[in-house]
Amino acid sequence: MMKKKPAKKSIKKSLFVLLLASVMGAGTSCTSRSEKLYEQSIAALDSGNYSSAADLLEKTSLLEKDNVQKYRYLGEAARIVRFELQNYPKALRMFRTIILSSSDELQRIAAQEAISEIYLENLQDYSNALKELQILEPLLKDSKKKEKIRLRISQTLYLTGHSDQALEEITAAEKYVKFQGLHFLKLKAEILMSERRYKETLLAYEELRQKNASFFAEENLYVAVSIVYEEMEQYSEALNYLLKNEGFVKDKAYYELRIKRLKSKIANKPLSKGIRK
Repeated sequence: MMKKKPAKKSIKKSLFVLLLASVMGAGTSCTSRSEKLYEQSIAALDSGNYSSAADLLEKTSLLEKDNVQKYRYLGEAARIVRFELQNYPKALRMFRTIILSSSDELQRIAAQEAISEIYLENLQDYSNALKELQILEPLLKDSKKKEKIRLRISQTLYLTGHSDQALEEITAAEKYVKFQGLHFLKLKAEILMSERRYKETLLAYEELRQKNASFFAEENLYVAVSIVYEEMEQYSEALNYLLKNEGFVKDKAYYELRIKRLKSKIANKPLSKGIRK
């Protein structure tokens, strides 16, 4: 999985919003020292000194008396530590502090989501990612986001070797899914393929193709189907499927390589069928 790294403008923009909030509330919640530290953090961020920016934001958070504003500062520091400094253990500690101490529910949920992402995407620690996702899911009220997290739970179940549970989650999802149905079905096919349940895999892929041919092509699933046939040692079927759907395969170099490989296998295939997988 790829590491997420947002554009610097995104962090700067959120910091600017926080600066406006701190200035507007200066009379009641912020000391002049915290304002100066905050301004220094923006200057450090502008100059690319992310370590200094994160440290200054953390100090600003310690000085701030307003609970919500305090953990907004800490949240911005944690984002810099995660995305720019890539110090994931420190980022995890900061986000956990927000969960334990912030009075704002949305801040706590955002921190929990960040923790699950760090384990899943940055550290690829799927066991801990699963635990954190299972904590996060019941906290969410937005049905679209909740569905996305349920998809991630299914993915991490599969990645941690719990394929049967993952398939159960996917089957349960069919009753409520509105936004991630195509991704759930694709994951189902991938799991079935990993278990060598080839006929079921082909059925799942065909169902997916019929539901959304554009998605099927974008995800390069015509090649995936040909690989299923190849694993079944049905090389002619694999070749014919690719030839029939050539126009939907974007990576022409890989397409030509697959065609050459399959033709070679057909030419060298023994007359007897032998043992099938």
